[in-house]
Amino acid sequence: MYFKKMLKGSFSEVIEKTISGFQEIGFGLITEIDMDKKLYEKLDVKVKPYKILGICNPGFAYKALQLEPDVGVFLPCKVIVKEINESESEVVAMDPSVVMNMLNNKELSLLADEVTNKIKSVVNNL
Repeated sequence: MYFKKMLKGSFSEVIEKTISGFQEIGFGLITEIDMDKKLYEKLDVKVKPYKILGICNPGFAYKALQLEPDVGVFLPCKVIVKEINESESEVVAMDPSVVMNMLNNKELSLLADEVTNKIKSVVNNL
């Protein structure tokens, strides 16, 4: 369902490194949600820093939409960065193949496999 990697560094350093890693392979950041801040705002609860990044490669997104117009409910790909302690954070990235394979569209599954390989390589190389 996802790929994970623990990284040394501050929370903000890990976020920057993660975004940069995806930019290097043509993915951009299009959404950013600070879950810790939203939970505090809505529920008055404090949790460690937790950010949801929506990453997207326009070329892959366009191809996917051509193959399955409703695929947008799964876009953009999600990557989370969560602080474990002051000097470590964990990066967790979704495996798009898992979701796309449920749609029973062979061409879309092949495209998702390609995206999955790219996402996995970024996480592994962080």
